[in-house]
Amino acid sequence: MCMDIFIIYVIKTLLLPLSSLLVIGVSGLYLLDQNRNFAIMLISFSFLTLWLLSLPLVTRYLAATQEIYPPLNNKALENFSAQAIVILGGGLRKPAVEYTQQVTLKDNTLVRVRYGAILAKQTHLPLLVSGGMVLDSELPSEAEVISDILNNEFHQSVRWREHRSRNTAENARYTQKILHQEGIQRILLVTHALHMRRAVEQFEQQGLQVLAAPTEFLSGSGKIDVFSFLPSAKALEKNSLVIHEIMGRAWYKLRY
Repeated sequence: MCMDIFIIYVIKTLLLPLSSLLVIGVSGLYLLDQNRNFAIMLISFSFLTLWLLSLPLVTRYLAATQEIYPPLNNKALENFSAQAIVILGGGLRKPAVEYTQQVTLKDNTLVRVRYGAILAKQTHLPLLVSGGMVLDSELPSEAEVISDILNNEFHQSVRWREHRSRNTAENARYTQKILHQEGIQRILLVTHALHMRRAVEQFEQQGLQVLAAPTEFLSGSGKIDVFSFLPSAKALEKNSLVIHEIMGRAWYKLRY
């Protein structure tokens, strides 16, 4: 395990909801006897923010700040003349009992893989899959598992495996090195709509020309009804993902 990535993951977890709001709320309870007004302000802030982030309506509009790339259309695809499709990993499931203890893909990664397979079948472009070993060096790389599933379940062959990266910036850096040797500069980039803005920034920074092929949009999906105003755990999870992307872009601007 690489200590720098481990520390970043710990800090990220503590800064994101739910952890950060719990810390603020508990701090307010602790300070009630010492500074009642300030304590009530902390408790109120944590409760109100938790409530807002639990609303599906907030997800709809908060996600729109990051999901700036529209769904891919055939006209854009034809005009761009892509040379390859790049699919980014989104995490592995540790050995699962229903798969005889084999390592498989998390749902997030599987969504990307499925869409990448559809594009590969439609365009006949070669596939590159990107993803290394992040926190557990004993597991196979994401690229290896993605490649196996594309071959065996979606019947799409993978030409290149980028298996060194641990984050989006490294996805871009190591992918560019592989494609540069092949004389490839124009790519279709497949990842979640929410993640696409950060991904495109990193890949273009490496000198690649990118046509975004986003999947699974959170913004503008479905109609606004009574359930849009009712708190849900799913909305809290999705809003946490949006905040993760906002924090990630800010961090990348400082580090990369």
